Amino acid sequence: MRYLFESNVKTSKVFLLIHIFLCLICSLHALDTLKPGKRLHSDETLISAGGVFELGFFTPSKSNSEHLGIWFRNDRNQKPVWVALREISFIKSTGFLTIQYDGNLVISDILTVTNIVNSGALATSNETSAKILDTGNLILMERGKTIWQSFDYPTDTLLPGMSLGWFNMNTDRFRMRHLTSWLIPSNPNKGDYSLGIDPSNMTKFNVWRKDAYQQIGFWDGRVFRFFFQPLLANHYNISFESNTNDSYLTFNKAGSNILSWFVLESDGTIKEFNMVGEEISSVNHSLCDATLPRNSTGCLVLTPMTCKDEDYFTDIRGFLPNSMVVIWPASSGTGDCELMCRSNCSCVGYVFLVDDGTGCKLYYGNKDDLLKNIGRGNNTVFVRGDASKSDHQKKRNLLLIIIVPLTSLTLIILTKFLYTFPRIKGSPGGMEEVQTSLASQLRTSNDQNREGVFEFSINKDHELPLLSFSSGKLQGHNIAVKRLSKHSRQGLTEFKNELQLLYRVQHRNLVKLLGCCIEQEEKILIYEYMANTSLDSFIFDPVKRSLLDWRKRKHIIEGIAQGLLYLHKYSRLRIVHRDLKTSNILLDNHMNPKISDFGLARILFENECQTKTMRVAGTYGYMSPEYAVHGLYSIKSDVFSFGVILLEIVSGRKNATFDVPNQSLNLLGYAWDTWNGGRCMELMDPSMDASCSVDDIMLCIQVGLLCVQESAGDRPTMSDVVSMFSNERMNLPKPKQPACYTILKPADGSISQNLVTISVVEAR
Repeated sequence: MRYLFESNVKTSKVFLLIHIFLCLICSLHALDTLKPGKRLHSDETLISAGGVFELGFFTPSKSNSEHLGIWFRNDRNQKPVWVALREISFIKSTGFLTIQYDGNLVISDILTVTNIVNSGALATSNETSAKILDTGNLILMERGKTIWQSFDYPTDTLLPGMSLGWFNMNTDRFRMRHLTSWLIPSNPNKGDYSLGIDPSNMTKFNVWRKDAYQQIGFWDGRVFRFFFQPLLANHYNISFESNTNDSYLTFNKAGSNILSWFVLESDGTIKEFNMVGEEISSVNHSLCDATLPRNSTGCLVLTPMTCKDEDYFTDIRGFLPNSMVVIWPASSGTGDCELMCRSNCSCVGYVFLVDDGTGCKLYYGNKDDLLKNIGRGNNTVFVRGDASKSDHQKKRNLLLIIIVPLTSLTLIILTKFLYTFPRIKGSPGGMEEVQTSLASQLRTSNDQNREGVFEFSINKDHELPLLSFSSGKLQGHNIAVKRLSKHSRQGLTEFKNELQLLYRVQHRNLVKLLGCCIEQEEKILIYEYMANTSLDSFIFDPVKRSLLDWRKRKHIIEGIAQGLLYLHKYSRLRIVHRDLKTSNILLDNHMNPKISDFGLARILFENECQTKTMRVAGTYGYMSPEYAVHGLYSIKSDVFSFGVILLEIVSGRKNATFDVPNQSLNLLGYAWDTWNGGRCMELMDPSMDASCSVDDIMLCIQVGLLCVQESAGDRPTMSDVVSMFSNERMNLPKPKQPACYTILKPADGSISQNLVTISVVEAR
């Protein structure tokens, strides 16, 4: 009996040890999976089954915020290869990852701010789990099926198993998958550089920086070839697939025990990594043209040049470096190329494409890099200014010897002259007489219903500067002037209105009125100077439109929305602009938008939702239907105009002159047609393919269509619009058919192309 008892005890111990061992294995295996109801906190991580990758929260250097990311477990620096919701950060040690009640993977913090990680493919049930794989791919599974994966949303790193390119092109699930650099090495927000397939030739692989690009490789029909020499190219392979719906490159491991991957650095450098065992090595690949020295300064460096080399061009035999080249169509030959290049001081040289005679190659890089190619090619290259570097330098030095002393002497004379000359010169009757005359004129109103509303008082508005006609600068700064024609009677009302109204409102997205001039027959308004003129001069220009990447366009859209929100809700006066259009959106030197031209603006009283005018004024293509037909205007009239502008910014095309062959649709109708057909990306301006966010584009098109709905009551307010832009995951209503769905033709069948303000249309 003793031996039997001892045997049973030993057997029990063995089974206990086996049970503990099996539980330990199960618990280790569970480290790669997050299940509903569980939380992954800032001090915890998930580790892939083979111990290759780790998922958790990380804090960039010199930062107090944290992000969710994935990194190689063997990497001592723990540089993330993927970052979730990279534009969103959390206070350090406060964030956690969980699967919420509806099955979606979310990141939250102590403030209960919830952000859905898998917003591109939402769960339909709560039977989900998240798992980190040995490939570095984070997947969300629903009932055993993968419904979302991080590989579909790469950041700056190309890992084996990833694909980059264009997907679902003929469906409403269109996606462009590419790499985007970090903003700086310590900030994972989106940076200036993007890497992916060229939209115009999908066998090419490019890196973009704003409007410039550098081709780094291509598919030759059999294999993929880099322009630079990869360190261990035989340890991986790249395949290419193209059909009617998808065109993409897939990066795969070649069966070796060496693991390779690529990173697009924040400075545009492509870094190739290789891991053998636990050792990681790397090599940098320059984006410079392979025929140029590796220390060339012309690689996607957008340093604007001044027109120091004049506006003439001399020809050389050579070729253009591949970096910083933009290709544009030319309708009549080399003259078009010269015109386009001459219009932009940053364009250093050009080549006319003689082979097919259809376009120009415009070079925006460093002139020194261009001149190094003299005699090294057979193309005729036209270079801005003197193509001889040495001769040019001699002339420049000679001019400096002559000009510098002369300029110094001139400045001394001008300084003395300006010091003794009065800054503001009044009219013959003195400044007091000018102010009295101005006040008298501005008290007069043609609108009897609003008599006294804009009463101008010297006591209330004494701070408005009154300048003389001879003043060309205001305290040493450039100014912009709006001058009323001496023979114009109609414009006097608008002049008074703008002066009385605009000086009472101040906002960073409204143009600032600096002063006015009333001197004899002169009536002039003085504004802050806008270095980049108006929005329409960019988005409708075939060359300059490429300077507006999606980040700039989105910044402009949000700025216009904020300016309108201020006018409608937060200013001292509730103002309806009534003539909002792209030419009335001015851009400063930082491309900040400012709403201008308040000559037609009107005030709504607190108890007014809308009002009626017998004098309809506005611009064809931007006026809401209730205003154009019945003279009824409200804040929703401006919302309609904003919707038109929004769709014009996305598409780069004018509503009033939009033309589609064999169709009578205007831009609004075309946007509505593509939206219903699931072809929204057809509306996108092709010049910004490499920089756009598909989700942003879809959001803007939907908001634009909501703003241009037929009924004013269906349109959102600008407060609603701003909320839609700031909370991209909110459920937006489905837009109804827009107003002015087709091109409006007069009785004689002609369409006016005159886009100036209409101010004499009588309402029916």
